[in-house]
Amino acid sequence: MLDFIKEGLLQVQPGMLIWTLITFGLLVFVLWKYAWGAMLDAIDNRSEKIENDLAHAKHERIIADELLVERKKILMHAKEEAMDIISKTKSRSVEIKDNILNDTKKESEQLFNKAYRDIEQIRKKALYDFKKDIVDITFRISNKFVRKQIDYGEGARFIDHYLEKYKEDVIKKQ
Repeated sequence: MLDFIKEGLLQVQPGMLIWTLITFGLLVFVLWKYAWGAMLDAIDNRSEKIENDLAHAKHERIIADELLVERKKILMHAKEEAMDIISKTKSRSVEIKDNILNDTKKESEQLFNKAYRDIEQIRKKALYDFKKDIVDITFRISNKFVRKQIDYGEGARFIDHYLEKYKEDVIKKQ
C-alpha cells in the first residue's frame, strides 16, 4: 500500500522543486504579460457591452411604454369617435323616423280630407239628384192626379229653377 512512498513519488527533490517554481513563475509572468491584459480587456469589453445593451433595452422599454400609452390614447379617441358617430346616427335615424311619421301623418290627413270632401261632394250630388228625382216624381204624380196635362218642357224648367234655388241655399249654408 505504501509502495509509492518507497518509489519516491512523495519525496521532495530540491532540483525538481526549483525547476517547478521557475516554470510556474515563467508561466505566470508570460500569462500576466500577454494574456492577462487581453483577458481583462475582453471581460471589461463584455461588461461594457452588457451595460450598453441594458441601457439600450431600458431606453427601448421607455419608448415602447410611451408608444403603448399613445396607442391607448388613440384607441380611446377612436372609441369615443365611434360612440359619437353611433349616437349621432341614432339621433339622426330617430329624427328621420319622426319626419317620415309626420310626413305620413300629414299625407294621410290630406288624403282623408280629400276623401271626405269627395264623399261630401258625392253625397251632396246624390242628395241633389235624389231631390230632383223626388220633385220630378212628385210633379208627375201631381200632374196625373190633377189630370191636367202640363207641358213637360215647361215643367222641367220650373223644376230646374227651384233646384238651382235650392242648390244656392245649400251652398250658402255651408
